[in-house]
Amino acid sequence: MALTVQETKDIITEVVAKLKKSVEREVTYKKELDDDKAVLTYVQKLVDSGESLPPDSAYESFTEWTESIKKEIKAGETSIKRIDVEKAEIVALEYYIANAQNEVV
Repeated sequence: MALTVQETKDIITEVVAKLKKSVEREVTYKKELDDDKAVLTYVQKLVDSGESLPPDSAYESFTEWTESIKKEIKAGETSIKRIDVEKAEIVALEYYIANAQNEVV
């Protein structure tokens, strides 16, 4: 069953709203990424200065701690890249909503 342009626009409008909610989390992702990078720097300073792993640490070693932080950084960077894609999708979808002629798709 073919959708009309208006039905398609209605569906896309909902998609755009969801994408905009996702994009709103960009600042949070950036803050978390900054925090993770600061923790990685802190852990590296501990290693460089020959400190022992804190006794109440949830990690077995500095290597494990560092790898965990690096995974968090990679996840944060991936989320930010995804948000960049979502921003482009919003622009494209809003362009369609504004410019599509009412005919059967």
